[in-house]
Amino acid sequence: MSEIAYCIGLFFLAELSVEDIKTKEISINKVIFFIFLGFLFRLIAGEFNWNEISGCLIPGSILLLLSFLTDESIGYGDGMTVVALGLWTGGWFTAFVVWIGITLSGIWGGICLFRRKKETIPFLPFLLLGMEVAFVYA
Repeated sequence: MSEIAYCIGLFFLAELSVEDIKTKEISINKVIFFIFLGFLFRLIAGEFNWNEISGCLIPGSILLLLSFLTDESIGYGDGMTVVALGLWTGGWFTAFVVWIGITLSGIWGGICLFRRKKETIPFLPFLLLGMEVAFVYA
């Protein structure tokens, strides 16, 4: 059943990544809907206990805290997306995906600095790449 959740997570990230690249914004309605579906999915799968759910929410909660502390250098939409992804794929897998995404976006940020281009970097495409890498190799 977890493969289904991972595939749904990939589809969700792909959908939002296109939106993030084009507009540099994420539809909060889509994210909230995906969070709702994540709770529903866990309930139907019989994997709904509060200890596990709280562990799934930790990576996204950390990103939301960083959004607050950095005055939204990392957007709240990114944190909410990671909260939703955590519900579908679990806390440890999501933390691994976020780590890969941050590493890849940091490399891209370094390239932009080297080229002396100052631009806003959308995070979700790197999160999508991180999920693909984690899905294949983890």
